[in-house]
Amino acid sequence: MLVLLTLTIFPSIYMIVAAATRISPNPDLPWQFAGADNFLRLLTDEQFHVGLWNTLAFTVFAVGTEFLLGLGLALLLDRYIRRLNFLKTILMLPMMLPPIAVAITWKLIYEPQFGVLNEIMFRLGLPLQAWAGDVRLAMFSVIVADVWQWTPFMFLLMLAGLASLPDEPYEAAAIDGASAWRQFWDLTLPFLKPVIAIALLLRIMDALRLFDLVFILTGGGPADRTKTLSLYIYQVAYRFADPSYAAAISLFVLFTTVAFSTWFIKRMRLAD
Repeated sequence: MLVLLTLTIFPSIYMIVAAATRISPNPDLPWQFAGADNFLRLLTDEQFHVGLWNTLAFTVFAVGTEFLLGLGLALLLDRYIRRLNFLKTILMLPMMLPPIAVAITWKLIYEPQFGVLNEIMFRLGLPLQAWAGDVRLAMFSVIVADVWQWTPFMFLLMLAGLASLPDEPYEAAAIDGASAWRQFWDLTLPFLKPVIAIALLLRIMDALRLFDLVFILTGGGPADRTKTLSLYIYQVAYRFADPSYAAAISLFVLFTTVAFSTWFIKRMRLAD
């Protein structure tokens, strides 16, 4: 209980109090009650809107791609390559790496001068790109790195779900002449719905908090094209020395995530 209070409850209460006050960078000055001023500031903060839009766009495209690739790989390995366990181990390797190591690796891959990606482009006779430094490709580059790391997570959950499916409905469907597509649409997807819900919920909650990959790979640039809410919270708290406003943004992210998770779980239960 002491550990729980120290690491969870006390920081949460401190953040709520900080969001409702105005904290001066000078520690000798007392805190001033600000009420809802910090939250109202969110409505007119253009940088907050940029971070919110970038975070939502990243979450939709990254998690959606990871889900489709993870499900496709799971179906492929479960049906055709079930005995090749070493392939499953290789596919899960990116997920086992620390996020900082992944970010540094992809930063080297995207490096314009000596990066391996531009070397491949050069050998193929294609124009070289700045990748993470290009306003058109920066968010795409971040999404590719995240998809590379977290598709194995989706793959692992989907593969576990496929391994738990009963055989009898598929045997009956085959006798009735149902095609592979009809079996997938009418049997596999409904059976996998609880696993899909958990996988999407966990990845969406994690994607909404994206920080380390963007911090190392792009720093939020170029031109704020990859600035996420987590990175903006860090900048407000430590670069602009405004912990009260940073706490307000953090509470917004927390409440939004909780509200979305509650709605998503209820929707999945109603669908069942």
